[in-house]
Amino acid sequence: MGSRGNALSLEEAQRRILAHALPLGAERMPLADVLGLRLAEEVRASEPIPAFTRSGVDGYAVRAADLAQASPQSPVLLTLTGQVATADGSGKLGHRETMRIGTGGQLPEGADTVVMQEAVTLRHGEGDLRQAVFLRPEPVGRHVTAAGAEAAAGSVLLAEHTRLGAGHIAVLASLGIARPQVYRKPRIAIVTVGEDIVPVESTPGRGQVRNGNQSMLRAQVESAGGRVVYTEHVPDERDRARLALQHSLDQADALLVSGGISVGDTDVMGGLFREAGPDLLFGKLAIRPGSASSAMIAGGKLAIGLSGNPGACFAGFELLARPAIDSMGGGSGQPRRSRARLADGMIKRSVFPRFLRGIVWMEDGALIARPCAENSSSGLVSIAEANALLAIHPSSHDTVAGAMIDVLLLPGWEEIAWHRGRP
Repeated sequence: MGSRGNALSLEEAQRRILAHALPLGAERMPLADVLGLRLAEEVRASEPIPAFTRSGVDGYAVRAADLAQASPQSPVLLTLTGQVATADGSGKLGHRETMRIGTGGQLPEGADTVVMQEAVTLRHGEGDLRQAVFLRPEPVGRHVTAAGAEAAAGSVLLAEHTRLGAGHIAVLASLGIARPQVYRKPRIAIVTVGEDIVPVESTPGRGQVRNGNQSMLRAQVESAGGRVVYTEHVPDERDRARLALQHSLDQADALLVSGGISVGDTDVMGGLFREAGPDLLFGKLAIRPGSASSAMIAGGKLAIGLSGNPGACFAGFELLARPAIDSMGGGSGQPRRSRARLADGMIKRSVFPRFLRGIVWMEDGALIARPCAENSSSGLVSIAEANALLAIHPSSHDTVAGAMIDVLLLPGWEEIAWHRGRP
């Protein structure tokens, strides 16, 4: 299906990956555990929302007709009943009567309006009679939410595949859905490769670097909705690499490999991917960075090989692995793309599609973009600066300031955009 000799387009590579990144099984989980997961069923209103006509403020329930003639010069006095509007709406309001009501309380029978308590004064009448003083009329329905105003019974409130946030969970709780049906979070294994890589806690020797890719990929997996269940680092040894592949795939739904995936003598993972034969989805991409990215099916599971260079590894994950994890977790698998205007400078022409780390922000309602100053495959610091990948299409001309370009927005891009775009 793929080979090292034929560079595949990114679009075809994504299509092949997504064909094997199908949603995992669904399960019912407690509300406390579903944040960030996707619904595996649509959710409908079992009753109108709200289920009863309610007050939007603390105040006094009234009949609007009783206040029609109210003014500062001619106040209207309504008898204050001894009741407070009850949660079950059992109270009843007579002609020229008013009743205290709290925010969210059910309107008593006979009432059609609520006056805010700040606009009402109380006074004692004859005997034990208390009266409320109103100085202006109120329209019917003022500060009142009618039953079913938000949603009718049977209407769809949450669509299947919705990624659950705090607001969605509030809706589920209000419907009494304590264990919603959600897609299972993809379990991901990460294997990094290289003799020159040492653990984060270690002091690198001459020519060595700390294993930043493993921590970076873990964070990317979690932000994509996956869960890292296994990590391993192996030297450039074929047998160790093979065992790592087998062991990680035994425990995970999919595998990410960083490093050792090219065609060099020490690229042991590249050799193992090529051995997949017809299960090799592709072995080379016509993009920069990340041309050596690979993907295969091993033991019925998806394995994606990414560059060992931090910049290329980061971009490769966003272009290949994030869509796959999103799809496995019940999402569309489609990246968040937009259009932006290149702010300044110039991007040199290229015969390959390029995905540059960049910064985007809003100006006058439009996205503006510029590439990070450092954009090599091995670049590190600019990964933290970037909130987007700038997609530069192959062209015989340089891309100049003012040109409209495609951008792939990264998770949390708004935070960086706000700081960059604020006055």
